Formats: sequence, structure tokens, C-alpha cells
Amino acid sequence: MNLQAIKDLADKPVFLYASLAAVLGCLAGWLVAKLFSGRAAARAAATQAEDERDTEARDLRKTVYLLQNENTKLSTFLMTLPDLARQLNSNVERRKIPGLLTSFIEGLFEAEQILIFLTTNDGKHLTLSAAKGLPEERRHTEVIPFGRGRIGWVAWHQITMDESDFTQKSRMAKQDVSSGSHPAYRTELCAPMVSKDQTLGVISIGGLLRRPKNEKNMLKMVADLGSIAIQNNILLNKIQASADTDGLTQLANKRHFMTRLGEELHKAGKEQKTLSLFIFDIDHFKVYNDTNGHLAGDEALKITGRLLAESVRQEDLPARYGGEEFVVILPGTDKQGAGAAAEKVRKVIEQFAYPQESSQPGGRVTISGGVATFPYDATDSADLIRCADKALYKGKHEGRNRICLFEPKYLSDETGAADMVQPGKQGM
Repeated sequence: MNLQAIKDLADKPVFLYASLAAVLGCLAGWLVAKLFSGRAAARAAATQAEDERDTEARDLRKTVYLLQNENTKLSTFLMTLPDLARQLNSNVERRKIPGLLTSFIEGLFEAEQILIFLTTNDGKHLTLSAAKGLPEERRHTEVIPFGRGRIGWVAWHQITMDESDFTQKSRMAKQDVSSGSHPAYRTELCAPMVSKDQTLGVISIGGLLRRPKNEKNMLKMVADLGSIAIQNNILLNKIQASADTDGLTQLANKRHFMTRLGEELHKAGKEQKTLSLFIFDIDHFKVYNDTNGHLAGDEALKITGRLLAESVRQEDLPARYGGEEFVVILPGTDKQGAGAAAEKVRKVIEQFAYPQESSQPGGRVTISGGVATFPYDATDSADLIRCADKALYKGKHEGRNRICLFEPKYLSDETGAADMVQPGKQGM
């Protein structure tokens, strides 16, 4: 064996050991790297999981907050709703109902605009009765027909709608239901006030800053309360009118006349104004009744009541005082003006062709009347009626078919006298 071979043999284990050491070093480095990368991945995964838990917690807290907020709003709504119902149905005037609804809705919804419309007497149009968030100059300027725009559509179809409903309806109908709406009206949530299939009004809300989960149901409940209040008010007015109206002539009855006379005298005294009273009855009415029968007499009374109502001013109050006797309150009217108004009524009745009037003395249905004026002739209801009645009977005694004015002969004469107005003359 030569020297070189010996040397190579001697170096071989060293080489093997070095190679083994290198392999072991690489393996150790890989294991260390693997260990550290695993730990980093674990830390990253843990961080990600923690972030996800934080996000879920935040979302859960937000959901809980929203639910609590919704529950609070719903609880407040349900607690305050009975109070609204009491306010609306405590004999409140109809004109005050829209204001009460507006105040309640303002506390319920965060909205920039609230509009309350009421249906007109013809049942086919809407008028603005209360508003929040609408320029003053734009109020009471438009009448909305049923079916026009969003508000008119809700009135016609009697359906509560929100923004998504209007959008969906426009797509399905292939036309914009907003067309024809007033540009100042921002209708995002709208509910009809309906009673017995009749639309009594509409509530429109716009510029909603917060959208309660049950906003449509909540507004519908408010609208239902509003419709009940309006319907109750209508029925109450009908009952009141029936109680205040004479069933035969449809004029005010004596009870209502006496109440109004007291009120008008108080008002006239407070404002230092005059007030006149005109009282009359049908001449020879007993003859008309006995000759033609009571049904014909009732018809004559109906005709007289209609002619009287058509002959006086809107601010005057015509009434049936009893039997064939009628009376008129003329606020703010002096004696001369009242005499002229009374003479107008006398002429209208004399010139009207009553059925079977040929049976009357003179062949015509005529009246005799008297006029008295506050405060010159009397200062209370009873004395004013008494003075007008004295003037009436003065006319009866002087030949009927005439109007007389009550005039005291002397300042110290409490009984007074009456100057007569001849038929066909307006001068007193």
C-alpha cells in the first residue's frame, strides 16, 4: 500500500463526519425554522381569531344596542299611545286633531317633515291641515285630488306605504306614482286615516333620520287613532246639530236660539256693538191650518223656514221659536239695518206662491214682525225678546203684513211703544 492510499484512508472518516455534521446542521436549522414559523403562524392565527372575536363582539354589542333602542322606542310608543287616544277623544275640536297628531309623530319619528291632510266635504280631495318642516308660504296653497302623487295614491288605495313600497309600485306599474306630487312634499312614509271604507285624511312623513323597524305599523296605529277621533267628531257634530235643530223647518230650535242669544249678547256687550232681534209669525195661520189641514200647515212652515234661511246673512241665526213663530238674531246690526233685513224677509214670503194660499184672507200668505235692538231697547235676552214681541203685536193690531220697530215713547217709559213700518217700505 502506497503512502497516498494510506493518507486517503485516514482522511475518509473526517470527511464522513463533516458531511454528517453538515446534514445535521441543515436538519437542525430546518427544525428551528419550522418551529419558529409554526409559532408565528400560531400567533397570527391567534391574533386573527382574537380580531374576529372582537368584531363579533362589536357586532353583537351593536345589535344588542339597536335591539335595546328599538325596544325602548317601541315601549315608549306603546306607553304614550293611550295618552294620545285620550287626548284625541276628549271632545276635542276637529281642527285641533291634526296638531295633536303632528306633535305625537314628531316625538316618535326623527323626521324633517310631517304633513297632516284632511279630506274635503266632497270626499274626493285633500287639504293640508297641519305641517312641520314646510315653508309657511307653501301651506294651504294646494288641494290634492285622490289618486294624484304619492299622497293622493295612498288616499285612493287606503294602503300604508314606505319608500321601498313606492319604488316597487312604480316598477310594477311602469309609471312613477310620485308624478303630480307637490315638489315641497317629501313623502317617504305615508298612511291613510280610514273609517268605514272612507278616507278621512292622510299622514305623510319625509326626511326620516331614523327608521324604526316597525315604522309602518307604528304610523298605521297613529293614523287609525286619528281616523277614530275624526269620525267621533263628525258623529258628535251630527248629534249636536240634531239636538239644536228643529225637525220640521231644519232651522235652529228654541233651546239653541236662547243659548246663542245669550252668547251673542255677552259678546256684543264686551265689544260694545249693537245686536238686533227680529221676531215674526205667519198671519192667520190658524185659518190656513183649519182650511187646508195640518199636513198643509206643516208644509207652509217648512217653506217659511227655507225662505227665511235663504234671505238672511251667513252670520245671522234664524230659528223656529215655536208654532208658527220665527226669530232671527242679527249680530252687529243696528235697528235701521235690522228693519231693512226684516222687510226683505217679509217681501220674499209675501211674493212666494204657497200651496192653497188662496184660502188665506187677502189670498196670500203674509207675516207680521217686530224688531228690537241691544243695548238701546234692552240689555238682556228676556227683555229683548219682550220688546221685539211688543213690536210684533203692534203690527198685528195695525192690520198685519208689516214690520214694526220697538221704540220707547219716553226715556222713563219702560213699556215703550212701537213705530210701524208699512208694507213695501224699508224706511222706518
